[in-house]
Amino acid sequence: MIAEQYRKMLDAKSVIRQLSEKATKRAQIIGAENVFDYSLGNPSVPAPAEFKQALLDLIEKEDPMTLHGYSPTLGIPSVKTAIAESLNCRFDMNYGPEHIFPVSAAAAIAHALRAVTVPGDEVLTFAPFFPEYHPYVDLTGAVLKVVPADTKSFQINFEAFEEMLGPRVAAVLVNTPNNPSGAVYSAETLTKLAEVLTRKAEQYGHDIFLISDEPYREIVFDGKQQPYVSKFYANTISCYSFSKALSLPGERIGYLAVNPACPYAAEIVNMCGQISRGIGHNCPTSLMQLAVSKVL
Repeated sequence: MIAEQYRKMLDAKSVIRQLSEKATKRAQIIGAENVFDYSLGNPSVPAPAEFKQALLDLIEKEDPMTLHGYSPTLGIPSVKTAIAESLNCRFDMNYGPEHIFPVSAAAAIAHALRAVTVPGDEVLTFAPFFPEYHPYVDLTGAVLKVVPADTKSFQINFEAFEEMLGPRVAAVLVNTPNNPSGAVYSAETLTKLAEVLTRKAEQYGHDIFLISDEPYREIVFDGKQQPYVSKFYANTISCYSFSKALSLPGERIGYLAVNPACPYAAEIVNMCGQISRGIGHNCPTSLMQLAVSKVL
């Protein structure tokens, strides 16, 4: 026999990939310059020159065994320290390297979900949402439930959220700036979200984690600012990818950062090393870890 769960997924292919394939075929007919492809999140601007120079410097000066050997299970210590210091400087946090887990881009979400849910738990997210959240959650054995959208402001529909936030909810998954709406959650929204989660966690007698998917954190327009989600709620796991801000989607590099105020912060990072063993992650590329740490 083969795994029926995955075979069924063959009939529900990613609409993002289908649109990308259509765009590629259309470009062959009318020219790539005439096709505006908003499917895959590939960059429309090149990676910064500083990143290219960081790569060249590493290749020329660094020990090849360091560049191309396995990194430690929990990430290269100097990279973890650099990420923690950058977050502390930018967002007035107090991360240490023990709170940081370098990881392959979206795999940060896969690790976070496995660290704080068990099969049968519920995970809430808010419409509109990145459709890959379904396999991210469903294949852990947890169940993804979608809170209907607030189609006026594209903030959180709190009435529907509180109604759906039952005792089986172990985590809430947010994405701001949002893919696909582009909306930025305000400080007011995040404050209210934290208040609801704190109240419900006390009511149900168990932790409710906030998983913050943040690949677009730096991409804001019209004078807006993206408040740092983890500042609002102690049990927050930030999942970051350098794919967007540094135009590096193909390099698959990012990190998971657990709020130091979370009672399980260092433990969750250590658990991520064990989760990696089960999903075949086993260390992101050493070269990319070192390169992004030079351009934080």
